[in-house]
Amino acid sequence: MAVEVWWSSLVAARHELVGLLDATERARVESLDRPADRGRSLLGAALLRVAAGSWLDVAPGDVVVDRTCADCGEPHGAPRILQPDAPWVSVSHSGVLAVVALCSDGPVGVDVQRVAELDDPADGSAWARREAAFKAGTAGPHAIAPNAVAPDAVEHELRSPLAGYAAALVAPAPAGEPVVVHWPPAAKRPSS
Repeated sequence: MAVEVWWSSLVAARHELVGLLDATERARVESLDRPADRGRSLLGAALLRVAAGSWLDVAPGDVVVDRTCADCGEPHGAPRILQPDAPWVSVSHSGVLAVVALCSDGPVGVDVQRVAELDDPADGSAWARREAAFKAGTAGPHAIAPNAVAPDAVEHELRSPLAGYAAALVAPAPAGEPVVVHWPPAAKRPSS
């Protein structure tokens, strides 16, 4: 079982990253009103491509990402990588951070939350765990019922690289399995 977590910050959200995105992703970024929201969306989409490209040993621009919503068919659903041997993926961003999780063995969910943005900052860890569990139960080509958790999913320890953020990771593997963390994102995935 392999799980990788890739972190980045808005500092890395340079305009050149737009070149990694497809037309649908670019339109999604451009549709957002606030510059910070555009930056987070750009960073999350680009980080997903960099991480999946490293996993698959292809260029980030060659990663085929599908975000078709299972409910309405619009391109705003959970991301899936549509290539042979593609990992299950999950993306989250909040404040200045973006995070991507990849898993070889089944649905994965990751969440990061800037705790100052919550009504009750003490709820940050619980919030992130609920979001990660939801994503692990509903993401990917074999999604299960909404608000359900994949039966073999467990929470793994995940620490945010910056103070003031809560983070959580849910993946189908025994707790304690090694999780490879990239911060800042490395150019190449370590060989196993």
